[in-house]
Order: sequence, then structure tokens, then C-alpha cells
Amino acid sequence: MTNDLKQLMTTLQTHDPASRVRADPLVLSATLQSVIADTARAPRAIKPRWSWRRWLTLIPITALLVGAAVVMHPDEIGPMTLGPAKALAFTKNGDYIDVRIVEPDADPERYRQDFAAHGLNVELKMEPASPSLVGAMVSVSSPQRMVVFHSDGFEIKDGNRSPRIKKIEGADCGKIWCLAGVSIPVGLRSPFEVTFGRAARPDERYEISGDPTARGEILEGMELANRTVGEVKLMLQQRHATVSRYYKAPPEPSPRDGSGLDVTEHPLQAEDVPDTWYIHEVLGGHEKNTVRLIVAPQPTANPH
Repeated sequence: MTNDLKQLMTTLQTHDPASRVRADPLVLSATLQSVIADTARAPRAIKPRWSWRRWLTLIPITALLVGAAVVMHPDEIGPMTLGPAKALAFTKNGDYIDVRIVEPDADPERYRQDFAAHGLNVELKMEPASPSLVGAMVSVSSPQRMVVFHSDGFEIKDGNRSPRIKKIEGADCGKIWCLAGVSIPVGLRSPFEVTFGRAARPDERYEISGDPTARGEILEGMELANRTVGEVKLMLQQRHATVSRYYKAPPEPSPRDGSGLDVTEHPLQAEDVPDTWYIHEVLGGHEKNTVRLIVAPQPTANPH
């Protein structure tokens, strides 16, 4: 190694802004593959008589590190796997395989390929969802079979077999039920469907609307029960959001406490809702930056 090259490497190490940051292995692998592919496709140039080979070898590595620094995680590092990054993360856990979403916006074909590679009869659906539900599992089902819910997972009633799918907790969706993933038996043969939320495209409505007070949502962190309609409308105005629909709150107890009433069957016109009425509950709207309000003339005795 020449003195000039040693000096260059020392300078790069000293002034490298990403020297203390660790790269996400999946992103690093994908980026490296892209660099390799681009290099293979590039036309060959006529070499000059003097060679810059040693100097140029530093350029793609530095570019690779700078490109990966955008998505680095300081506390996570693992082995780098060459090849295309997976849309799903599979982790063997005894007789189960833990499944989590890595890339919510991936082509559905990639999900099918990932499941098929592990011999799993699983159909994964991705629905446009509000921010707090992106990347979270929001529903489970099994075609023409009964799914029994348990505290730790789901049981598929399939003849004499009852495969058990375990829940993976860790997702934060506010008051909306969701999971970070599922743990599937290695020998699962019953068809099984799971639905995850993905980011909505600019022209899409939310098929799955989340808790408006959850992380990333329009009223994140707010306590809204028993505030007046006027107060909440002002909060929404400050956040460039609106009320898409009003519903009349049923008599106590609420539907979630077993009364069986469906509040969506009792819509109200906006002009019939005074600002002095009270909020009983706030639901996410199906359009971006909208909410639905469940209201009544009196405060609720059972705030959620």
C-alpha cells in the first residue's frame, strides 16, 4: 500500500460521518446487489495507460456506506446476506416460524414467493391503512373453516386437526386490535389468511382506519372523551383535518360493553350537531385527514 493510499484511507476514516452507524443488513445487501448489477451492465471503457484501479475501488464501498446510512439502526447488526431482500422476515422458533412484515409496500407476488419457499399455505393480503396500522396485522381468517380466538393466538378447526397459530405482540395501534406478526406451525397445511396494513397511495382511501389518537395519526396522544364538539373541531382545524361523519351515541352501556347496538346505523347531519354536544368516541375516517365522531348532548359515563 502506497503512502498516498494510506493517507487517503486515514482521511476517510477520520472524517466519515457514518463511522459510528451500523448498516441495516437487508438494505446493505440489496444496495450491494444493485451496485454489482449496475457494474456488470456498465459498458467497458478504454483503460488509460496509467491505472486508477486502486483508487476507484474505494468509491463504490464509500457510496454503499453513505447510501445505507439513511436506514441504519445503531443497536442492530447481523450477518449480511447477498441476494434480493425479502418482503417478509422468517425466524425459526422451535416447531414454529415467526413471520413479520419487512416491506409493507412490496409486490404481493413477493409475499407468495416467500411463503411458498417455506412450504406454508398462507395467503397474505395488504390493505391501505391509516399510519398507525401500516406494517401491523389487523385480521386473520381461514377459508371455509372456523377460527377460534385465544388469548395467545388462533386455532383453526379443520376436521380432526386444530392447528394453533400464535400471536406476536409488539405493535402499537392505540385502541385498535393489531399484532406485529404471527408464529405459524412448521407443518401447517390448512389454508390461512392474514391481513396487514400498508401505506395508502395518494389517490387511495383507507380500507382500514385506525385510532385517530394513536401514533402517527391526526390526533396523536389526545384524550377526547367528554370534550365538546367545538373543542375537537378546533383541534382538527389546527391540524388541517375535518369531520367526515357524525353518529349519535347509543344509551349507556356502549356497544363495546355488550349492548349490540351499531352506532353507524344512527348517522347525524353536521348541521344537527351543536358545538356544545360532547364527544363519546372518535373513529378514524376512510379518507386521509378525516375522523368520525360519536356524540351526544350529555357527557359519557363510560369514557374509553
